[in-house]
Amino acid sequence: MKITAVVASHYQESYVHQLFKSFLKGASGVCSDIVSYDLYALAFNPVMHGDDFNQFLGGSLSQEILNYQSRLDETDVLALFYPVWWNDMPAILKGWVDRVFSKGFAYQIDAQGDRGLLRIQRVILVCTLGNSGESQAQKALESAMRLKEKEGVFGYCGIEQVDHVFLHDVYSSAEKRNAYLNDILILGRELGVQHES
Repeated sequence: MKITAVVASHYQESYVHQLFKSFLKGASGVCSDIVSYDLYALAFNPVMHGDDFNQFLGGSLSQEILNYQSRLDETDVLALFYPVWWNDMPAILKGWVDRVFSKGFAYQIDAQGDRGLLRIQRVILVCTLGNSGESQAQKALESAMRLKEKEGVFGYCGIEQVDHVFLHDVYSSAEKRNAYLNDILILGRELGVQHES
C-alpha cells in the first residue's frame, strides 16, 4: 500500500515541517512505499498556465503534472500538511490541487454527469492554527473548511474518507507542540501498519 505526503510551508524549520517529518518517521517505520513532496523546496508554481488548460480541450498536460498524477494514481493515503491562512490552505497547496487534480484525471463531466475518478482511499489534512478553536465562530469556520474540502474538492473527485486534524494553539507552549508531534508520529505509524497489513 502507498502513502503520499505533501507539505506546504516556506520555512524548513517550521513547526509544520516538524509535524511532516514526525509523520514520515512514524509511517516509514512500518510502510515501505512512501513518497513525500515539499512544494516550496520544489519551487512548485501554483498558477495554472500553458498546458494546464489542455485538460479542458482533451490535450496533454506537462510532464511535471503527469508525474504527480502517476504517483497519485497508485496512492492509497494522501496526507497534506499546512498552516491555515485566512481559513484555507496556502496558495501553493491550493494551486497544486488546481493543477494536479485535473479534469479527466481526478474528475469527469460528461453526459453521465459529474463523477470522481480518483482511487485514493483516504485524505488526511493536518492543519496548524494559532487560535484555541473554542469560539463558535472558529468552530463554524472549521466546519466550513471540512465541508468545502470534503464535498467540494476531494469527495467530488471520488475520495470517500476525508479527515481533518486541526492542531490549535500551536504557539501556546512547547508541551502542547511536543504532544502534537507525538500524536502525528502515532498517526503515521498506525497508517503504515493499516496499509501494510
